[in-house]
Amino acid sequence: MAATVRAKTPAKRPSRRAQDPAPIPTAGGAVAFEPPRLTTSTAPAERVPLFYINDREYSVTLKPGVNVGLKYLHLSRQVGEAQAMDYLLEKLLGAEGYQALMDYDDLTQEQFQGICEIASKLTVGALELPKE
Repeated sequence: MAATVRAKTPAKRPSRRAQDPAPIPTAGGAVAFEPPRLTTSTAPAERVPLFYINDREYSVTLKPGVNVGLKYLHLSRQVGEAQAMDYLLEKLLGAEGYQALMDYDDLTQEQFQGICEIASKLTVGALELPKE
């Protein structure tokens, strides 16, 4: 029987930048922490054009909320990519913008694919975790 030689890989060290405070043990072994307090922003979101139909601009939020990305991923897993994209396009464009896209008779497969890719990248990009 031949011996298997494993190469040693260096252990990852935790980042020394902005580490979370150490959890504080409490009586009974539970860990105390300060839950985040979430508030709703009233600032208008920056918008960018996603496509034009006959020189009319249809725009989307440049940085969709993380919740939109989470729902998109959830729908992709639960009901499939097509239904998730349906949700995403309507959410980003609004009902009027999405209706205009659906009513545009000259939309090609390549154009639609490009619109979907941009919408997906804008949304899933909001889910990226910070790099340490």
